[in-house]
Amino acid sequence: MILASNSKRRQEILKDAGFNFKIITSDIEEISDKKIITEKILDIAEKKLKQIAKDNKNEFILAADTVVELNGMIFGKPKNREEAFSFLRILSGNTHKVITAYVFKNISKNILIKEVVTSEVKFLELDDEIINWYLDTGEPFDKAGAYGIQGKGRALVEKINGDYFSIMGFPISNFLENLRKIGYKISQIDKI
Repeated sequence: MILASNSKRRQEILKDAGFNFKIITSDIEEISDKKIITEKILDIAEKKLKQIAKDNKNEFILAADTVVELNGMIFGKPKNREEAFSFLRILSGNTHKVITAYVFKNISKNILIKEVVTSEVKFLELDDEIINWYLDTGEPFDKAGAYGIQGKGRALVEKINGDYFSIMGFPISNFLENLRKIGYKISQIDKI
């Protein structure tokens, strides 16, 4: 299988579930003209996959994208400390959505799975001291919404409603269930 992602979290989730894969990433600009947020995220995942699929028609390819959304605002990966601080200040005390979309495709076998999984995360009220402590860890800078629930960022979270692994970056149980529905097991994907 080809994983079209540099995300360490996605790699870890898939390895822990028993998948073997090689990583090939695309260099697409991660933008979409879709209006609805879930469609926008799915469109970006499809664009990532499409660029790699054209040269790998016999391979199983998996691409995904994750964003944090609050009141129509999308929070991707912060560009710098100031933006990360701003993200966390806005998310403080609020319940936001974490949206992960993925696309799984094998052109030669005519297999296509497209899915969007939305979970909710409620943050504690964060003061400047907590936000600066978290920023000093260095953890927020490569993560949508400027936090990682699986790391030190768990200290910011009051509760979640939904799929923990989707919040981390990939809804593994949803993916495994969709594979089962089309009659595939992990071992069949690894052999191709």
